[in-house]
Amino acid sequence: MSFLKKLFGIKTEKLEPVTKKSDPINIEEEFIKTIDILSKFKRKAYLPRVNENPNSFSTQSKIGGFPYLRNENDWPICPNCQKNMQLFLQLNLNDLPERKDEGLIQLFYCTTSDPVCEFDLDAFFPFSKAVNCRKIDILGESHKIEPVIDEVFNEKIIVDWIPVDDHPHFEEYQQLGIELDLQDGIYELMEERKIGLPISKDKLFGWPYWVKSVEYPYDRKTETQMELLFQFDSEDNLPYMFGDVGVGHLTQSPDNKGELGFGWACH
Repeated sequence: MSFLKKLFGIKTEKLEPVTKKSDPINIEEEFIKTIDILSKFKRKAYLPRVNENPNSFSTQSKIGGFPYLRNENDWPICPNCQKNMQLFLQLNLNDLPERKDEGLIQLFYCTTSDPVCEFDLDAFFPFSKAVNCRKIDILGESHKIEPVIDEVFNEKIIVDWIPVDDHPHFEEYQQLGIELDLQDGIYELMEERKIGLPISKDKLFGWPYWVKSVEYPYDRKTETQMELLFQFDSEDNLPYMFGDVGVGHLTQSPDNKGELGFGWACH
């Protein structure tokens, strides 16, 4: 087990899209062959459609706002600044378009800027103490408190999920056994037509959009590679930027649904 995997539950490996000079080719024909290969790895992702809503202590799926609280001490507190963490995401598992379940998944993240807890506690790595990811049961009506926080993000209720096709990032090709030479013009055509690539915006499920290298966390008990649950793009639905226009990933262990991690990377 590598040092990074042991310490943070991640593996890092930097790959580049394979491009090479070759004899003149039929770009359109090769593009069709490429998409046909990638279609075998296609996954369904869901883009959230949201409506602004007054901050409310509810069980609704939402981005920002107030969380559902089981008791008056249930809103996580950052160990660095001693303030309540920002609610980034709440998913009511019974309202998901697939993989329905009971309970809520909540993602809290400390956004305090003085001190800068994000960097003091290395919030870009999964399992940071500046982040609280949890799966909880719904126990009646939510408790209501006045949070100690610099600013609460405005609540956006997720009212619908828009299904889209999603494809793996080129940095995952090797691990997936995808043998593709993205010859001159093909990758550019994929970008132009927005097909065969991972979606970079906020989404539920699908494939992660990696800004740098593949950085799946691993379950800290079983060492199983975790899977993407929700992706945040900087300043998409959440009024927050991860470093320099970064992307964050909430992941979940397939072996243990209570094992959740959140990390991000930027350019």
